[in-house]
Amino acid sequence: MLDTILFDGWKSVLRIAIMSLLAYPFLILLLRSSGKRSLTNVNIFDFIITVTYGATLGSIITSDKVSFADGAVVLFMLTLLQYIVSKLSVNSKGFTQMIKASPSFIYRNGEFDEKSIQKHRIRKDDLRGKVRQQGLSSFEQVEAIVLEGDGSLSIIKKQEGLSKDALENVK
Repeated sequence: MLDTILFDGWKSVLRIAIMSLLAYPFLILLLRSSGKRSLTNVNIFDFIITVTYGATLGSIITSDKVSFADGAVVLFMLTLLQYIVSKLSVNSKGFTQMIKASPSFIYRNGEFDEKSIQKHRIRKDDLRGKVRQQGLSSFEQVEAIVLEGDGSLSIIKKQEGLSKDALENVK
């Protein structure tokens, strides 16, 4: 029993090697042909697609119940769905609002937005760290902290006399 756990024969090893040589380059080709956006995590749908690519590739390579053709169709369909969603999000503001989170103020005008901090489960210590990473020593030097739609934090430094038009669509 222990010997089948450690080594089950050359047939499965050879299958994994061949499937790796077929599936991995196929996925690379598919991603390169679908454009750069497929490789970014802009919204939750893009994140799901990225994770699913990895899970699918792993299944194609390791499962003897998944043929290369089956796996290729799954990878192609995921890429097609991602392409359709990205096209719709570029051409439809309503669709974009449905799939993409909007930015939120976490800090502005010298005050933390406690409701937003609680809603998004953000710790003030994490905000302090982000402020320090920007080379700032005090929140007095910060105009605003924005939680972006992709989950990243943007620190806007105070600067007198400059337009704040980048903050227009933040809630």
